[in-house]
Amino acid sequence: MPVFDQGYQHWNGALSGHAWRWLAITRQGVRIGRSSLLIKVFLFLAWAPALLLAFMLCIWGLLERKSESVGALSGVMGFLAPQILRDPRSYRVEIWTLFFSIFLWVELYLSMLLVLLVGPNLISLDLRFNALPLYFSRPLRRIDYFVGKLGVVATFLAMIVVLPAVAAYALGLLFSQDVTIVRDTIGVLVGSIVYGLVIAVSAGTLILALSSLSRSSRYTGLFWLGLVLVGLSLSFVLGEVRHEQRRHAFYREHLARVSADGPPGGDPRSFEQRRARQRAFEQVREAFEAEEYRVSQSDWRPMVSYAQNLSRIGEQLLGTRACWERMSQFRLPKDRARFMYDYAGPQYPWYWSAYVLVGLFGLSACILNFRVKSLDRLK
Repeated sequence: MPVFDQGYQHWNGALSGHAWRWLAITRQGVRIGRSSLLIKVFLFLAWAPALLLAFMLCIWGLLERKSESVGALSGVMGFLAPQILRDPRSYRVEIWTLFFSIFLWVELYLSMLLVLLVGPNLISLDLRFNALPLYFSRPLRRIDYFVGKLGVVATFLAMIVVLPAVAAYALGLLFSQDVTIVRDTIGVLVGSIVYGLVIAVSAGTLILALSSLSRSSRYTGLFWLGLVLVGLSLSFVLGEVRHEQRRHAFYREHLARVSADGPPGGDPRSFEQRRARQRAFEQVREAFEAEEYRVSQSDWRPMVSYAQNLSRIGEQLLGTRACWERMSQFRLPKDRARFMYDYAGPQYPWYWSAYVLVGLFGLSACILNFRVKSLDRLK
């Protein structure tokens, strides 16, 4: 190896601008992540929902064109109402929106797992091996360090959220061969990209904050699992408890009222009495489902889950509620409230989730700033 005298050594490389200092950290982090076989396999598997999305969009494009080749595959769309299949172009926006919404819902939870694989080591290893002084002895600011580490998480999340969505959208356009489809569905693509950026920024800053709190990446991974899984479980339990309590109280009150208003006397075992009780029970059930859907529009319990808050923002960006409302028109009037309650998801105001995510982002930024603030003097 060459031996140099102590002193200044001229460097002939190309200098990049100050605004791109973070890119070197991102590039190195992505290179290290790509060398992991587990991450490679996970990225490969995470594209499976995108392939299914692209397949469904291609079939839908053939349906719009009334192509003869789609006859053998018409059963794939058998879950749709016959009115939609007879005039698919009129429901183009709703179908594309719902397809992308389901795809992004799946990718959201895959993103939570990918963050678990990529994020815990980003800062905890620097703390364990005391590498931060090496970073800040260079002309590097804290914001450059944070953005560089965030770029690592954002790059991997873009590989399973943004890029698949764009690829599936392009394939859907190719099979549609209708210029007007761009005008009708461009909002779906923009909403998907923005939603992917929201997931990357929110989840990225949160996992970096957790990673900066411990020198052990295992503890960071456990913190992340606890945040995601415990939040989901707690949200589900709170929702089910509220639902059961309201159901018992509602049925007890209304069935007692129906019994009090019913005709007196008569054999309770007679056919007419049984039919009357059955009709009363059905009426109470329909009233309860309508009431549950109304109450769900102000129910805060899903906000306990971090993933549910992200999902609520995605629904707002894509506008899925209006699509589900139009799909509910194919159901009987008495079943529409139940349909919306089952399929439309939480309907509380979307800005409630936005407040939660902004609060977590601010907390994460404060934690990151506090953990490395003392190292500024090394510059």
